[in-house]
Amino acid sequence: MPLSYVLMRTKAGFVENVINELNKMDEVKEAHAVTGEIDIIIKVEAKDIETIAKVILSKIHKIDGVDRTATHIVVPL
Repeated sequence: MPLSYVLMRTKAGFVENVINELNKMDEVKEAHAVTGEIDIIIKVEAKDIETIAKVILSKIHKIDGVDRTATHIVVPL
C-alpha cells in the first residue's frame, strides 16, 4: 500500500485545528506538529497513489488554515 509523508504549512494560529481535522481522516495514519520551516508532518497511506492525491487535493487542502503542502511518496528499495 503506497505511503507518503506530507509536510504542511498553516496560517498562524491554525495548527491545532488542522491536526484535529487531519486525525478524523482514515488515510492519515499520523499527524505531528513540529518546529522549523513547516508546521505539521503527516503520514498518509491509501490503496494507490491516485487515492493519496485525491485525499490531499479534495480533503486536506480544504481544511481551514492549511496554507501549503509538499507531498513525498515513499519509494520501495
